[in-house]
Amino acid sequence: MTETPEQYVEDIDEFLDGLKLPEQGVPICMRGDLQARFEELERQLEAARRRPESDSLAGTSGEARRIAEEMEELRQEMQRYVRVILLRALPRKQWSDLVKEHPPRKQDAPADHNRETFPVAALAACSVKPRMSEDKAGRLVDAVTQGQWVTLWNTVLELNGGSGEVPFSAASSAILSSTRMS
Repeated sequence: MTETPEQYVEDIDEFLDGLKLPEQGVPICMRGDLQARFEELERQLEAARRRPESDSLAGTSGEARRIAEEMEELRQEMQRYVRVILLRALPRKQWSDLVKEHPPRKQDAPADHNRETFPVAALAACSVKPRMSEDKAGRLVDAVTQGQWVTLWNTVLELNGGSGEVPFSAASSAILSSTRMS
């Protein structure tokens, strides 16, 4: 793999004009009822796979196959209800100012912010598509599941806490180096 030689910044204005903050889309399935059905089918599938096999040489019962097919149909239906919320990191000063606007309460220790108000404000500030006010971000947070909220909040934190370095994937590198040798 060829590394790109370091390119030093010659003109800070040019650098700043070309600087793009990281963005990430967070997919959310709007149909939690379907998610619950999928999880129930997963439990049924696991139970069916543990039962002694009597009708298959491949070791998968007819019941397990039927459940797997139902799961796949349900997964495809769920895909139609997935919507993506696009989030973008804030510049460092904007992030630190936002933290200061939501000072911690005693119960928030050791956090440096109010753990109730800051996450909603940060979600609103990082929202790109759709653009959200704090009120709308709060309505979203109140409407999604805890798991969906954790995914949104972790994305906000990762976007604003990332290093900005060019990422490296050992798996990708291994695949590419093995295909070059063959």
